Amino acid sequence: MDDSAAELETENKHLRAELEELRTRVRAFESSRWLKAHPRRLLRPLSPLTARGRATDGKSSQPSTQTADPLVSRFRDDVFARSTFTHQWFLGDVPRWEPLIRELEARSSALLEVGSFEGLSACYLLWRLPRATITCIDTFRGGTEHRGTDIDATQLEARFDANVAVVDASRARKLVGDSKRVLLDLAAEKRAFDLIYVDGSHLGLDVLVDAALAWQLLTVGGVLIFDDYGWTKLGDDPYVRPGAAIDGFLSVVSGRHEVIFSGYQVALRKVR
Repeated sequence: MDDSAAELETENKHLRAELEELRTRVRAFESSRWLKAHPRRLLRPLSPLTARGRATDGKSSQPSTQTADPLVSRFRDDVFARSTFTHQWFLGDVPRWEPLIRELEARSSALLEVGSFEGLSACYLLWRLPRATITCIDTFRGGTEHRGTDIDATQLEARFDANVAVVDASRARKLVGDSKRVLLDLAAEKRAFDLIYVDGSHLGLDVLVDAALAWQLLTVGGVLIFDDYGWTKLGDDPYVRPGAAIDGFLSVVSGRHEVIFSGYQVALRKVR
């Protein structure tokens, strides 16, 4: 390779790195409290296919009248319209998840989510994978991040029950309690899961514990998905945000996983 070609290759690498950094900054900006509170955001419906599909902090996220994703459109007609969801955060993640969901279509799969809220992700997965079962862990008391918002934690469990019943409650196992204890119980039962979604407490130490315990329950070849990697609502202190804890966990399982996608969510496959 001559000098000019080497310089061109180096420049291309720099440009790719800068592009990825720019994308990361855009995702962080789109999930920022400032942007969510901007008046122009409050004057138009939220698209479920934005980078996160997140609702304005403290505001109910109502169904968007338009969507470019046919699966989301069908789900809205089949389930969302007949349910009692007040937020639609998960629907913005559907296109990113779809390749992973397709892997589970042809077989009976076991799914686990840590943090179920009103059951939107559980309902979508049950609807999308009619042969799957899902185990849902939540205290249904709300989290630190819900304080000072319009979320009525006293109704969370009732809404979850009603929403899951719209799809198929017989394929959902609800476990009410602290995830640290419940995950240990599942390990004692020798349970194994093909896909695990960690979206419980956002405090750093809690995320570390949830990740470590969930990893023990994940099948080789299975997928672990973390939500809210860039979440900083309580500040940048690693103690009160998920990102640093996720980074720490990834370093511990280095060589035992491969990253499938990363951004505001991080998905990794367990390879050994």
